[in-house]
Amino acid sequence: MYRSIVMAPAHGRRVVPFAAILTALVLLWFGLSALATPFDHDESQYIAGAYFSGRMTIFRDFLYLQPPLHAWIFAPISLAFPDNMVVAMRLVSAAIAVATLGLLWAAQRAAGVSRDSAAIATVLIGTTAAFQFAGAVVRNDMLPTLLCAAAMIGALRALREPRPIHWGVAGLFFGLAIAAKLSFAPVGIAAGLFVLTQGGLGQGGRCCIRATSWLAGGAILGMGPLFVSWAMAPDAFFYGVVTFAVTGPFAWYAANGASADLTLAEKVADLLKFLVRGPAIAALLLVMLGWRRTRAPRRAPGRRLAQWMLCGGLLGAALPTPTHVQYLMPLLPPLALALGYLLDDARHWRSFAREATLGLLCLFALPGLAEASIHMATMARDGSPILAAREGAQHARMLVRRLSGDDRVVTLSPHHIIDAGLELDPRFAAGPFVYRTGWTMTEALARKVNAMTPATLKDLDRNPPDAILVGYEDGTRKLPMRPDDSLIAYARSRAYRMIGLPDGQGKLYIKTRQSVLHPRNILPSLRPRLPN
Repeated sequence: MYRSIVMAPAHGRRVVPFAAILTALVLLWFGLSALATPFDHDESQYIAGAYFSGRMTIFRDFLYLQPPLHAWIFAPISLAFPDNMVVAMRLVSAAIAVATLGLLWAAQRAAGVSRDSAAIATVLIGTTAAFQFAGAVVRNDMLPTLLCAAAMIGALRALREPRPIHWGVAGLFFGLAIAAKLSFAPVGIAAGLFVLTQGGLGQGGRCCIRATSWLAGGAILGMGPLFVSWAMAPDAFFYGVVTFAVTGPFAWYAANGASADLTLAEKVADLLKFLVRGPAIAALLLVMLGWRRTRAPRRAPGRRLAQWMLCGGLLGAALPTPTHVQYLMPLLPPLALALGYLLDDARHWRSFAREATLGLLCLFALPGLAEASIHMATMARDGSPILAAREGAQHARMLVRRLSGDDRVVTLSPHHIIDAGLELDPRFAAGPFVYRTGWTMTEALARKVNAMTPATLKDLDRNPPDAILVGYEDGTRKLPMRPDDSLIAYARSRAYRMIGLPDGQGKLYIKTRQSVLHPRNILPSLRPRLPN
């Protein structure tokens, strides 16, 4: 059964059409998923970060809470598609996901894994809930996964053809991955330790030191965006990338009485919960068992590299707090490589063992695809939530410009109005995240790093915004505090006019002009557009 499934034609004219069809289907799947998946709460900072990066200098002119590379790469999208930013960024994320799968397949082939085993391992990794989610939203998880897969190709080529330049290229891509997301640092460090400890290189210590030097040099070059952005605004960079990460989530959960969700035990439980959503947990266990029974040389360099990187990937997945499904992404590239080796080894197992292995992995793939499938079914019935948000943003633009005569907007939910083409206040570029824990920083620091907090909200009076968008930060059952409340209080105290948006959730507080505020001028034109 295993051979009949995986042994596609190895040459000739039939292979290319099959690969092209498979690629098209995968691209279609991720494209539909990108349009069907509702907004993730964290997307606000990534979409706004890309938007402002195309118009200002990151960290110096606005605060960002992540390494800069993702914002810089997505910034041209915001300039090229000013009225369709969210859709364009979502579809680019989907394209990056498909390209990542292609690189994972290529990495396994560079390691000597057979074409069919590499294809199956790649598809299985692509069905994990973490991969499905990261490929459907605008976040900085899929881009570093792509770069990590490219680094793995460079390292595997260096193992087969020991030239220093290959280690330099591998280090470059590891560094770029870190410049996109810091949780990928343990994966690159693990690869460096593998080389430094002569992990199967079969060469002398001096050669290993040389290879490590090239790897480290490439990594430093790849992390250049970190150094550049730090040099431009050291205080804002350090607060956004380091300080907030180690203080903000803890302060927010403590304020909501949910500190128990950030314990080590809860982190382990969450990691296991997310691993089960897809074949990652089964693949990880089978790989660990397979290492003990493989007929291949125990010290094969590619296998040992996968082992080291898997350890780094597990550490990288456990680093962020609180733990979410997308944080498993550093684990997936080395897991794909190890799984490809395992499936090749399965060719030598008894028929029942290899069929049971493949069946178990395919069974675990179903829960990984469940959420995306539900979102697509909902989209088929109700339409795309992303396209609906775009229409809502354009409706908001009409209201703001008609009633205020201008277009300056502040909001903790920039992703809901960014397609309106209105002027957003860069002090809210971090979405709700800095604002909701504003008590953890002084007013002087907030102004220095160009961030807004409830304590500095009075600064808006120097140049009052024309509109304030609220309604999307109303709290949850676990985290009931409502960051929007202070913005609502500000708007009411300054006599802003509230108008509900068609989605039934968003509310616009608009600073209307007296000449337009008269009922004879505005009510007839607004009444048909107001929600029921």
